[in-house]
Amino acid sequence: MAAEQINIDPGRDKVIIKTSLIGIGANVALAAFKAFVGVLSHSIAIVLDAVNNLSDAGSSAITIAGTKLAAKPADKKHPWGHGRVEYLTAMVISVIILYAGVTSLIESIKKIISPASPDYSAPSLIIVGVAVVVKIALGRFVKSTGEKVNSDSLVNSGQDALNDSIISAATLLTALVFIFTGLRLEAVTGAIISVVIIKSGYDMLKDTISEILGERISADTARQVTEVINSFPEVGGSYDLILHDYGPESINGSVHVEIDSSMKASEIDLLQEK
Repeated sequence: MAAEQINIDPGRDKVIIKTSLIGIGANVALAAFKAFVGVLSHSIAIVLDAVNNLSDAGSSAITIAGTKLAAKPADKKHPWGHGRVEYLTAMVISVIILYAGVTSLIESIKKIISPASPDYSAPSLIIVGVAVVVKIALGRFVKSTGEKVNSDSLVNSGQDALNDSIISAATLLTALVFIFTGLRLEAVTGAIISVVIIKSGYDMLKDTISEILGERISADTARQVTEVINSFPEVGGSYDLILHDYGPESINGSVHVEIDSSMKASEIDLLQEK
């Protein structure tokens, strides 16, 4: 049987774009609040947290651009479409997260060497507390949506948001420790935040590179394709199924099928079109 491209969900792009826009709005709002509070309170941890929110918003914007490019129809040079652009998008997001983590770590180390006394206020603590709740809700929503539409970019963004909620909670705890004990852990907390960001970016980059190199199609997908092929009454069996991943929702494959030797060429063509 001739090679065939499988596109699973044509409405998937709209879901990814809509979810990414929600992520951009939420992250920009959080970044603005955190940056304002962080500057006023001289808190490096809150400022770094705001920078991380901006990188999340940028990641969502890149996800939208990648989704648009991946949706371009096949052409002469790319007969199987442009679906793999989504993997490149996920890789770019991973690199951005890594860069943000490294620069944040450098700034935190500087603050450890030359510490500054933070000045927290009730509004700043409230904003950080709200950020924890918002990030948990946003992370769960984006990650679950990404899993439903098979989007690595959304899954990574959702997991990153959930990580951010933990980071924000740690920042809040650090502030409370300083208020009640006078112990300054700002720079150390900033360094820990940076390490978490770096690890997250590294894990995402590793997984994305693995997909670009080409991973084995899941046994469940291969089984489903085989069952569909064997469901046709004209097919006596199918063998040597080969599937190639050309994007999260684009699979190219070929298979040898057993048919009756009396079938005419025109009948075989009709079978392929099914």
